[in-house]
Amino acid sequence: MQEAVEEYRGYRIVVTPIKDCEDLWDFEYRISRLDGSAEMRNRSQSAGGHLTPDIACFAGVEVARTEIDNLVALENAKQ
Repeated sequence: MQEAVEEYRGYRIVVTPIKDCEDLWDFEYRISRLDGSAEMRNRSQSAGGHLTPDIACFAGVEVARTEIDNLVALENAKQ
């Protein structure tokens, strides 16, 4: 199974598609800072499902980007 890997706003995203019990695809993603200054975060989606592993990876990257946008906004608000 092919993982999707992307760098976004100083973070690294790794998404792994996972087959669910109904023959659809869910995903798990991990995000970490490129500079290693924060711990890795693991998340997964197990509701809904996607038709192919590629679509699940695309969806996982989009969800991870949203989480990163929120983390960056929180970091900027603290400054």
